[in-house]
Amino acid sequence: MVNQKRRTKVEINDREYTIVGDKSTAHVKLVAETINKQIEELTSLSSSLTKEEQAILMAVNAVSDQIEINLKMLELEEELERLRKQ
Repeated sequence: MVNQKRRTKVEINDREYTIVGDKSTAHVKLVAETINKQIEELTSLSSSLTKEEQAILMAVNAVSDQIEINLKMLELEEELERLRKQ
């Protein structure tokens, strides 16, 4: 079955976006909520950051988290393979 594209309207940093993709509406809204919370946190830490600087810092944090998760997944896969061989 082919994944259907969904259009979900969300507000991020006081601007409306229409996100098109195969993720559920709930997923897209959760992503938008998470981004808005991170923007609020960055603003409270340093109100002098531009929107571009906020976006870059959020991207750095997101990629860092993704790398850590991928490394942990590889470790777990190796551990699972080791346990299967026993």
